[in-house]
Amino acid sequence: MCIVALAAVIAGPTAIAHAKPALSERAAASEPANARAGDQALGAATSGRAVVVIEGGGGPHAYTTPWDACDKSRPVYVQSMVDAGLPVFTAPGFGNVFGSTFGKTGCPPQPPLEVQWNTSGYPTQTGQAVLGFLGYLQATYGYTTFDLVGYSYGGLVARATVAALKKPPAAGTMAPAFSYAQGAIDAGVSIPSVTTLNTPHLGGPAYDIAADPAKYVLPVTKAWGRQFAKSSMSLVEYAQLLGAGSTQILVTSAHAKPKADSWDSLQVGMLDGVALTLIGGDYCGRTCGDTAAGRAVNAFPRTDGTVPLYSQLMLPCPKVCPTPPGSVYIPPGMVPESTVVRKTFPTVHSSFVTDGLGLPATLSVSQNPAAIAYLVNTLAAKWQAAGIPLVTPQPS
Repeated sequence: MCIVALAAVIAGPTAIAHAKPALSERAAASEPANARAGDQALGAATSGRAVVVIEGGGGPHAYTTPWDACDKSRPVYVQSMVDAGLPVFTAPGFGNVFGSTFGKTGCPPQPPLEVQWNTSGYPTQTGQAVLGFLGYLQATYGYTTFDLVGYSYGGLVARATVAALKKPPAAGTMAPAFSYAQGAIDAGVSIPSVTTLNTPHLGGPAYDIAADPAKYVLPVTKAWGRQFAKSSMSLVEYAQLLGAGSTQILVTSAHAKPKADSWDSLQVGMLDGVALTLIGGDYCGRTCGDTAAGRAVNAFPRTDGTVPLYSQLMLPCPKVCPTPPGSVYIPPGMVPESTVVRKTFPTVHSSFVTDGLGLPATLSVSQNPAAIAYLVNTLAAKWQAAGIPLVTPQPS
């Protein structure tokens, strides 16, 4: 599929045929080094609005554009948004060990490292880097409005990006990445919506196991089921060797009791005025129970195999929370309850979980047709309500 309407604003038949900016003369020296003539017109073609995807923690994520991607492919949910006519960019991220393009070929030129987020970093710093990335897109293409889509840990990073925009640190304190973020602020960049997919907003016992297997395998097995604990063990390698996002914010203790200086407390009011959509998966708990223990398959708390449903939907635990966490504290005002939309699908966290449980790949939220259709329709409706035309995809 290619995006004719975006490409058509760039002069030359090559651009139209390949749905990418023409490789013509460099733009003015005052613009980013890899900006190309005509790039600013791309933002104008969609009224200066774009979708930015922030993928999960731990692994590297390459920068992709609506017209170019590594290995000529994108994750199914990202490709579906592009096919629907949404100009989608992927926020580049590097892991503890690997750069953003590790293992990829044919990637578009990557943005400066300073606007690539550390996929094992704490939300505050990752949000500042992604805000810098939005500043980069604004300077390069002229976009001023961004709908953020965060998958797994990327949902926390999306919230942190909103916070970085609304309450930035003092100028210069996060240089050089902050210079791009300041450019976004100076240009009046806005984030009208955040959509998250299977995000551990309130942490989860799987991450307790990853942080301290010896301490948490037994209590998690007892409270959440043998299969859940077994699946959670797969995070140990990520957390201890490669990194799986900031364990500090993903463990349940970070959300278990009121703390004035906790990250949650600092997010009070940050999502006001932002259309928040929380998409959760609850296949396990319905189906992945520990039947060998003689308990019904729905006796365990609902989860996507990695993250409890209450955490994905930013809700209090049903009845009494199992141990861990034992309790969850949601600061009043952290979630805009009057406007938040919550939707659940019988999906698991990722293809890693489907592979581990021997389930069909389509039960992964990133490949599930129903969840993806809801995501695409939700974003398309926001654009249509704002009077912004979608780009008509045409066969290549």
